[in-house]
Amino acid sequence: MIGLDVGTSFIISASQDGSDIIFKDFRDAFYVIKPTTPIATKMIEKGLKGKVFIKDEESNSFILLGKDAIEKAIERNDTAKRPMYRGVVSAKEKDAKKILAFILKEVVGEASEPGEKLVFCRPAQPVDQEDEDFDVGYHEDVVKTILAECGYNARPINEAEALCYAGLEDSDYTGIGVSCGAGMTNVCVMLNGEPTVMFSTTKSGDWIDRMSAVATGEPDSVVQAEKEQGEYTIGEPVEDNPVLEAVCSYYERLIDYTTKYLSVALSKHKSLPKFKEPLKVVIAGGTSRAEGYVDTFAKMLEKNEFPLPIKEVVHADDPLHAVAKGCLIAAEVL
Repeated sequence: MIGLDVGTSFIISASQDGSDIIFKDFRDAFYVIKPTTPIATKMIEKGLKGKVFIKDEESNSFILLGKDAIEKAIERNDTAKRPMYRGVVSAKEKDAKKILAFILKEVVGEASEPGEKLVFCRPAQPVDQEDEDFDVGYHEDVVKTILAECGYNARPINEAEALCYAGLEDSDYTGIGVSCGAGMTNVCVMLNGEPTVMFSTTKSGDWIDRMSAVATGEPDSVVQAEKEQGEYTIGEPVEDNPVLEAVCSYYERLIDYTTKYLSVALSKHKSLPKFKEPLKVVIAGGTSRAEGYVDTFAKMLEKNEFPLPIKEVVHADDPLHAVAKGCLIAAEVL
């Protein structure tokens, strides 16, 4: 059995090995290198030895995948692309399905037996926009088809629902899961293991990268690298680094935006249960790993008059892998 987090920035699988869970991470990115001469073609292919790439004979180009794609883009003062956009297969990239298929097969491989169970995550419909380009159903069908070709019996669950399975065990699976990915923020309100409210918002880590890039004139890939590797704390001043200064500023704006939508969406929701006790809120996802994220999130919930009583706001034990773990738990239950 396998749990699979099909994320905008990371594709992560989780599988059981005895009492341990084994995770496999792969950056969901690609970068196209198009040689200008036959000699360059041969030399580039030699230079890519040991890296994950696709040689596209039709366009006479190399498609570099994963973290190598991001590193190559930074070397060339450029930005890597992704086959995913805001949690679903990108409509902006003509080769998105082909590249996503290659990455998924790289991560999960062939099924160990025909019809092996696999549960993957999908985003919820966003509450902050109505966009005909955003189609969860089509995305789900594409992923299921790719995984079926690998021999899996694949089933989807909501991304934040998976987080609740991984992070709310000690509270009888009652509380709120907030999965802060690269493309979206997904939310699930759960009561005793049953998802009661699920939705998403369309701003998250990629929005921080884009806005910080515009503010500083740097490529998105450079901003992303600074954001992931730099030392900073949200809510505290940053000295002598314009990129991280912009990143911190937009982190605060993002958290304010997200908590406002959470408060408004839940205040108006007719299906919201009447909880007897204050709720645990568990936060995960790559975007949430920035120092100060969870503390700022808790403060913003209070500031923006969150409509439910909160017991605590906590970070998942392993924020990057929590959704994949939740998908694995769901696969075991199924």
